[in-house]
Amino acid sequence: MKYALVITGVLAGLAIAAPQLVVLGYFLLIVPGLVLTVAPTVFVYLAATAVVRRLLPIPSPLTATAVAFGVTLLLGWAVMQPFRLAAIAAYHADELPDVVPSQVIELDGHVRIERLDQRHEPECDYLVLAVLDSPRVKSLTTVTAGRSAGRDKPSDTVPSAAYALVSAKSDPAPGISPSKPGQIVREYPPLVQANRGMSVITACKGVEAKWAVRLAGEERLREVDAIEAEGADWIVRIENPSNRRTSTLRRITILDSKGTVRFRKSYRKQAVPARMFYIGFQASMAGGPVSASFHFGRQLIESGQRSLELEPALLQTIKFAVPPCDRHALELLRNQTVQALDDPIASTAQLDLARHYLGLFFFDTTAGDHALIARIVADDRVRDIETPIKNVFSKDKTPAAMRDAYVDRISMDHTSASLRHWLAERLASFPPGTFANPDAKYLAIWNSPEIYQQASPLIATLADLGPEQAMPKLNEMLDTALALPHWRDRRSTVDGIRAALVRLGPQASAAAPRIRELFLRRPSPIMNHADDADQWRFALARMGVALEDLPVFPDQSPKSVERNLRQVANKLERYEQEHAPEQEI
Repeated sequence: MKYALVITGVLAGLAIAAPQLVVLGYFLLIVPGLVLTVAPTVFVYLAATAVVRRLLPIPSPLTATAVAFGVTLLLGWAVMQPFRLAAIAAYHADELPDVVPSQVIELDGHVRIERLDQRHEPECDYLVLAVLDSPRVKSLTTVTAGRSAGRDKPSDTVPSAAYALVSAKSDPAPGISPSKPGQIVREYPPLVQANRGMSVITACKGVEAKWAVRLAGEERLREVDAIEAEGADWIVRIENPSNRRTSTLRRITILDSKGTVRFRKSYRKQAVPARMFYIGFQASMAGGPVSASFHFGRQLIESGQRSLELEPALLQTIKFAVPPCDRHALELLRNQTVQALDDPIASTAQLDLARHYLGLFFFDTTAGDHALIARIVADDRVRDIETPIKNVFSKDKTPAAMRDAYVDRISMDHTSASLRHWLAERLASFPPGTFANPDAKYLAIWNSPEIYQQASPLIATLADLGPEQAMPKLNEMLDTALALPHWRDRRSTVDGIRAALVRLGPQASAAAPRIRELFLRRPSPIMNHADDADQWRFALARMGVALEDLPVFPDQSPKSVERNLRQVANKLERYEQEHAPEQEI
């Protein structure tokens, strides 16, 4: 008994002090993890047995130990009962019965959806849109916890937004665009059953296309004044708290204007004290490093359907217009997009169809789509394409047909700096020679420092023009960059110039002396850290400077210089191997 107490006591103290060791034990041989897991419980029962044994007036050690262990087990059961019974009573006291109507509920008037466990700003998502599409619903107010919500955030500070479908006759200006209306195909059970495999993607696109065309026609989605709970005709309450460690609650409730519950379904799971005392172990890898801890023994009790999904359950309970999921809507959106682009006096709402058309792609275009996509990108009237265009082509698979369209978009006054940089990165990935015969808009970019600084990756393509045209422009850009006082302002331009010099190679040898002088100047205006220095040595090597003539810092050791030059030589060899076919062409 004494040795068992010492051994289990040491193992229990080790496990409780460093529970990560238990996890490590499971990863290694499993058995060490099991031993460390049960050690705290075994130690408690052995210690209690030893105490009880000393109190028993039984002369036989074996009999006394057996009786003491039986008494300890009884105490382990008895000590848990008050806590267990109280927890079970509290669980049943909070239980609410399900309410299922005999027929679907037809919502009307002003509806309020409360999702106070969602940590994002309210938006017009597929669920809001489905309820709004009911013929008798006037407006819908959606309430969430907001991005900055915390456990102690007061309920009267939660953000809300309200929406309504209205006629476009009085105000034809574009309305609000709903957020992912096609998600209903993945949530509404009948649509889930009807669309399996790859067809679900087409179905989602069909729903989104249908809404895009509809909201560009005779209807608009507008934001209106929010309706408080007291003034709502219907309240839909969706509860799904995620910050409870020992319980799970999923509940959806529909109340009418009188506060009467018309529909309710719940699933609850609660951890209550176990029947017998023990020390349990819990480990989790969710969201980062392993989190491990010990706790008093628990047992899970539950009620309701474990498979309950709240928003699908709501959609199956209410009456709404199920959207069609066919390719006809896709063709209609495409045709109306072409018509809007062809119409010189198309309205903003009609031109918005082009942006929605781009939003249907997710790196799945075909050659037949490229011409229309290029027209959309090149049309100055189409705005706010930054988000959808980034999901149309991957960086290395942008077709050459986008060349002129991307250049046109970069040149537009309303194009954001981030979109210009993104488009320039794609253009810079095109094969050498792509811009050997540039148009006027491409050449005009180099007359605007603001544009080429924001589209700095495009500077590398100046190499396609040859040294006679490229070098004067690169020297002018370098002068402009050097005039900027801060490195953060000139860095992108300097990087683009260096990339162009690398592409030009020996044809840019005339610039080598100037680059060398700027490299050795202190502080150097063309670099900010050691990586910049390595890249400039490689650029100079490409420009024809011999390895032994590459610039190094005065305080560099011979070993460091040798390592730098060897890295440049290896990088130069790899570059020439990768670009050998291009050089032959």
